[in-house]
Amino acid sequence: MSDNPYLGREQTEAKHYLLKRYLQALAFKVLTFSDITYVDGFSGPWECRTETFADSSFMIAIEVLKDAQAKTVDGRGRRRSVKCFLVEKNPEAFARLTEAVKTYNKPEDGFEIVTFNGQFEDAIPVFDKFIGTSFPFIFIDPKGWKGYSPEKLAPVCRRHKVELLINFMYDHINRATAMATASTVASFNPMLGEGWREALDPTMPPGLAALKLLRERLKNVCGFKHVVSAPIYRSTKDRPHFYLVYATKSRDGLEAFRDTELPTARKHARNRADAKDRKREEQTQQAVFFAGFNADVQEAVVAETIEVNKRYAAEMILAELKNACGRMRFDKLWPLVLEAYAVRVTNVKDICKQLAKEGVLADTWGGGNRKPHDDTIIVLRPDP
Repeated sequence: MSDNPYLGREQTEAKHYLLKRYLQALAFKVLTFSDITYVDGFSGPWECRTETFADSSFMIAIEVLKDAQAKTVDGRGRRRSVKCFLVEKNPEAFARLTEAVKTYNKPEDGFEIVTFNGQFEDAIPVFDKFIGTSFPFIFIDPKGWKGYSPEKLAPVCRRHKVELLINFMYDHINRATAMATASTVASFNPMLGEGWREALDPTMPPGLAALKLLRERLKNVCGFKHVVSAPIYRSTKDRPHFYLVYATKSRDGLEAFRDTELPTARKHARNRADAKDRKREEQTQQAVFFAGFNADVQEAVVAETIEVNKRYAAEMILAELKNACGRMRFDKLWPLVLEAYAVRVTNVKDICKQLAKEGVLADTWGGGNRKPHDDTIIVLRPDP
């Protein structure tokens, strides 16, 4: 039997991989200037296969934050505090959660863990106060689409610095939003707002239109500046199982998320290829001869998707420059591109270099191996 706790749960592995990598990047940066609070809104544990709960979001976060705290000091040489607020409504799961984390709760050492037995939205005023002046990162991972109204989240999101990561259960939502029963429609009102059906983009599938509407509401209601989403696919089917929706007020956060998203997609592609091979072996009772080749193919598909995004990004760069009378600072340009497409800042720099080589942009950053930097003015050459 495999000792991989994610076997058959490749989508969960991708979710945890992205959470871990992004939280690492965030913690090592934030702890140089601020305390940090991690909030897990639907902690569980559910479907864990390890005795230590190493395959749970809350334990992944605890281990990441403990490590970052031990290795980081602020500008005055002080070690910053870490707090965790873990919410679970199910009494049995809550009892397991409380038992699992009690040895990590050491407020005297600057590492405090509080557990809350109840609904996530009921906990918001409690953890709003618990966060204090620290930097909050809130992870919302429900089984469906209820329990995280943007209106209820708004008070805690009024802070200058705050970030959300939401598991948007696309597969379920795509089916349910197409239903017209009164109870189903009403069940989406807290997340998508009253009259949400009329607000959906009619040119998109219901699930993607609902995702777009949620992203808009996180901006308009909660005050986030950047909201993006990353698809996580089913293990053996070529359709999204859920989207991880990331909301931030910082362009640095946006950059870090895109840096995390792309390696996650590559790893997930290989894991899905392995899962498909295992399923094929089980169905045919024969070994898949080109198993490793299939994984390479799936990773190549991800690479091609990135190339497509880069081509769209190049078109967007030219459109934004035209709208800005042909001139724009690079630090104003790249956040627009990263919010629209799954590319990295280094990709945007390379695109600008290529456009300059083609004579479309002026080389305002010095040529050679140099690339644009934040205060570079990107200039569109006039048409001949």
